[in-house]
Amino acid sequence: MALCLGQVFSKDKTFRPRKRFEPGTQRFELYKKAQASLKSGLDLRKVVQLPEGENISDWVAVHVVDFFNRINLIYGTVSEYCSERTCPIMSGGLRYEYRWQDGGDYKKPTKLPALKYMNLLMDWIESLINNENIFPTRVGVPFPKNFQQVCKKILSRLFRVFVHVYIHHFDSICSMGAEAHINTCYKHYYYFISEFNLIDHSELEPLEMTEKICN
Repeated sequence: MALCLGQVFSKDKTFRPRKRFEPGTQRFELYKKAQASLKSGLDLRKVVQLPEGENISDWVAVHVVDFFNRINLIYGTVSEYCSERTCPIMSGGLRYEYRWQDGGDYKKPTKLPALKYMNLLMDWIESLINNENIFPTRVGVPFPKNFQQVCKKILSRLFRVFVHVYIHHFDSICSMGAEAHINTCYKHYYYFISEFNLIDHSELEPLEMTEKICN
């Protein structure tokens, strides 16, 4: 999938610089293992399973960062079609509206244009995955007790990017012949969060129709 995505989407349009793993670290080795499995053509349901003997927090950390990079790349490609005029509200159709809250500048849920919401979301995720107290990179440094909860929040908010892209920008995706690659990326994400129960099922309602893709 990595090769296909790279061929379809221009990396010049990536919404944020890609977060990379330091060579020689355990996280980098896990990342290479995950990428090798993806490229091997294995069933994605098996690809997401925790390798024998590996730490689940390391495995989740690797995937959270990888999904951030991939979804970032996907949205960066359609962002030119996502303006305050075309998408004045961050939403998934008429039924679902997402408001931004971060406990900082936005202490209360705030209605925003999709592009503004995406900017804040990517900034927020980037600050978390670069925080050594949450995503430690040094050997022997433990993950915080709330690590799983932080990852669940990140993944649930990344899901909203899929919702917006599928519902509001899928025509643009199709026009560039990228729908199969988006579907593969979503299947990978869906199987992963399902394998480790990382999102409440009710959060997935906006894309229930796409579950057919994953079955």
